[in-house]
Amino acid sequence: MCIARVLRIAAAACALAAASACTPAIPRACGGPAAGAPEVELDAGPWLRVHPGTTLELCLAANCEQLSPSRELTTVQAPPEDHEGAYSLTLKSAGALVIQERVELADQTVVGPCGTSQAITIRRLTLGPDGRLVDTPQRQGPHATAGNSP
Repeated sequence: MCIARVLRIAAAACALAAASACTPAIPRACGGPAAGAPEVELDAGPWLRVHPGTTLELCLAANCEQLSPSRELTTVQAPPEDHEGAYSLTLKSAGALVIQERVELADQTVVGPCGTSQAITIRRLTLGPDGRLVDTPQRQGPHATAGNSP
């Protein structure tokens, strides 16, 4: 019952979507959809701003993305068949190595109403002006407190 309802909702959402390649994710159980491959989100803005006119190639395992002054932020996924937990992350500029590191992307699990399931792992990194990778600080969103409620 749970799966059939989720599929009907996903099909309705696809019908409303402008993209023609919409495919619903089939849940493993009523706890939610199967997890995707781990991802790295990289903000290369600080490095690109002190190296004007350059571009970067970001590779996580064998999957690569290009970064430039007009595209400072990107996300790259680990190969879906690769589940080792630690991946090689390489950044190159004009073919020269900027940095190469092993990045930990351990599978995370969450407990839901139907048991434990895997969650998508996203690691947010920033490439500093000095060429070092650091974890991107959490962004704080606006939130309501008792003091500013009507």
